[in-house]
Amino acid sequence: MSTPSVSAVPPASEVPDVPFLQVVGDRRSIRYFDPERKVEDWKVQAILQAARLASCQGNINATEAIIVNKDTVDPDVWEDLEECVSGFNVQLFTQSSHIIIWLTNINAWYGRANDGLSTLALSGALTKYHGWNYEFSMTQTIPRLMSFPTERTDLLLRFETGLAVSQALLTSFSLGVGSCLCAFGRKPQGVEKAFGLPPHYRFTWAHVLGYPLEDMKAGGQRVRLKFDKLFHDNAFGTPYTADPAVDAMLAEKGMIQEQAPLDGRFEEIDALAARFGRDPGVVSWPERELRRLMADEDWDFGPRIKARAQRILDEGGLPEYPEEMRETFKRIMEEHGLDVKKFLGEG
Repeated sequence: MSTPSVSAVPPASEVPDVPFLQVVGDRRSIRYFDPERKVEDWKVQAILQAARLASCQGNINATEAIIVNKDTVDPDVWEDLEECVSGFNVQLFTQSSHIIIWLTNINAWYGRANDGLSTLALSGALTKYHGWNYEFSMTQTIPRLMSFPTERTDLLLRFETGLAVSQALLTSFSLGVGSCLCAFGRKPQGVEKAFGLPPHYRFTWAHVLGYPLEDMKAGGQRVRLKFDKLFHDNAFGTPYTADPAVDAMLAEKGMIQEQAPLDGRFEEIDALAARFGRDPGVVSWPERELRRLMADEDWDFGPRIKARAQRILDEGGLPEYPEEMRETFKRIMEEHGLDVKKFLGEG
């Protein structure tokens, strides 16, 4: 039987329509990829189109990307990139199908502000209703925008790149493709040198794509801080309280899912480690740290993760806390005004 071409585009009727709330709930950081499977070209293109359509100030389109296919990229470039990837992410890098190098073009702000606003006017998005007029735009608004210091522009535009990447991540899961953002901090400026990027381009993040070897649920939905610890109601420090009825509805729609770790997750991890000759098991923290964390009321710990923590505590054999690092951690936290007692358990 012949293998379908990775460039074959299916009819729209054959592309599954996964509800958006379900896609949000399904998203995980996939860390185990099948090195023998390539993501189809049309799926890569769909993922990039989702990024291209993301919101951007003034329609200046500052987010760009280099799509790296390890089967066709210059071997020297691949080797340079491999020297950049962080040690914990090497397996993601080598087993993935494609790597998207997300870039932010800082000069888009300075060179495309006039044209971007003009396109919005032509599209019916820039109206007199909101106070826009041509003379003010040309004599006040655009010159002011173009006078922003690079540091401010960098912050604004990288946020927009984040929006684009978010849409790309969600689209990959809607198409059955695994994604994970991948740290490339081992060799500063290495990515820029590998591709010969102009100085006004910022390497913002690397994003690996591939077909998962692990279950797409990746052990369950990751635990997060409680809703009312993250969101404030009209005033900072006033919790915005989640309605249990909304949570129940979102669970039914697939956005809120069963928390990790699902049954069989650790057996799955060990089987994958054996397949590729890697170390089995997961990392454990010291007993004191686990007990402190489980007692922290900021976290939305479900029954599965609590049971896992208790099992680890009962089994024992946990590592010792590196007391020699306590003063370092304390100093860093105090420099940022953090509650040392909360995070280090000090009296």
